Amino acid sequence: MVYSDLLFFLGLMPVSVLVSFFDRSTEYKNLILILTSVIFVCWAKPVRACVIFVTVLSEYFLARGIEKTKPRNRSSAAVLLMLDLLINILAFLYFGHNYIFASGGRLHLAEALIPVGAGYYTAKGFSYCLDVFTERCKAERNIFCLMTYMVSFHSLPAGPVVRYGDMEPAIRRRSVTGKSINDGLDLFIIGLGKAVILAPTFNRIADIGLDPTEPTPSGAVIGMLSFLAGCWYGFTGLADMAKALGLFSGFDYPDNYRELTVKEGVTGFAKSANTTLIKLFEDFLGLFNKGGKSAPAAVLTLIGALTMALWYHISKPFLAVGLCFGLVLAAERLFLGKLLEKLPRLITAVYVAAVTLVITGGLYFDKFSDYKRWLGNTVGRGTDYMLSVSLKNALISNFLLILIAFINVCTPAKKGFLLLWEKAKGHSAGSYSACRICRTAASAFILFLCVVTAAARAVG
Repeated sequence: MVYSDLLFFLGLMPVSVLVSFFDRSTEYKNLILILTSVIFVCWAKPVRACVIFVTVLSEYFLARGIEKTKPRNRSSAAVLLMLDLLINILAFLYFGHNYIFASGGRLHLAEALIPVGAGYYTAKGFSYCLDVFTERCKAERNIFCLMTYMVSFHSLPAGPVVRYGDMEPAIRRRSVTGKSINDGLDLFIIGLGKAVILAPTFNRIADIGLDPTEPTPSGAVIGMLSFLAGCWYGFTGLADMAKALGLFSGFDYPDNYRELTVKEGVTGFAKSANTTLIKLFEDFLGLFNKGGKSAPAAVLTLIGALTMALWYHISKPFLAVGLCFGLVLAAERLFLGKLLEKLPRLITAVYVAAVTLVITGGLYFDKFSDYKRWLGNTVGRGTDYMLSVSLKNALISNFLLILIAFINVCTPAKKGFLLLWEKAKGHSAGSYSACRICRTAASAFILFLCVVTAAARAVG
């Protein structure tokens, strides 16, 4: 089950929210969250999907051991931390990357259980033991509280990797207000619109622009930009819905992405998505470079980029893309970043766009020959004209959605739109009411489109 399924946002989600109001106690709300999470993971899949939740026990006992051992012997505590890392890596490989095991073998699963979700689940578990080791939080004595943190379905599809110390107060005591539900509903609909409407639209444009039977220079560039846009809106849509689900349950999760920026070069652009997971990587790798020296930091940056790429998928294309990004990020940390600071922002933007497009192009193509052909298409090789009719029609028919998406990611355009919106509200009650009505109507319309679109896809 995923957030964009009709069964989820018209069934499981509203039912779980309503049932959680049957009792005011936090313990009851935690129980409902745990049961809902089990249903979310196991729906239409083997019951053994829940086996992954057994790792809660290892996190519980290892964190207790780390807290007790570290004051006397830091090395022994570090060994326990590495053991926890190993357990989580094995669980992640089995549940999230089961395709690496031979089909029909004892370790092979008939179907993926929780692919990327296993990554966020295990990352969250390791972050807990890491925070206990670095004394960011204390080891939890109540395993029921730790279970609530670990199994929560809110962060499975796209994060965030919420740290236990930040979530623990709300696990023990929280309340759900009318404002949190209203804010959560608005954010959920926005995220649903991104995931159900915008992301598939850009994916279709990408397929048209990158069609090998009709190559054009504009199609090569626009198609790859659309591919990136589809990935961005698919991810941020799920991230918005995750934050909204937290608001429904009384949690205030951190954002797992930030506004796209070229201020820090490719480094800043790469850090725009999966911000909480990247922060976890930085905290862990930082243990190996206490002095913060540039050369070791560059090496650790390269290791982190490779790990992040393989975290998504274990394959040669992802390994190659991770290596290329890692080399660029390491160069920016060593010397290139200082040079970029002296350049005009426009040149930096062109550099970031060019490097990002060239490197991420490796994720779209399965064969290097196809990737090489695409690179040639971008400069006009093997093409007869600039823009194909099919791509032109796709851009024209989806112009409004493209404009909305552009305003959303372009910070100056977004600020300008929000400024106009605030001015439209005015200072009178009538203007404010009219704007609120328009916003509510727009949200209802987006939800209607999402329901119709999701239903159409469900029936084929």
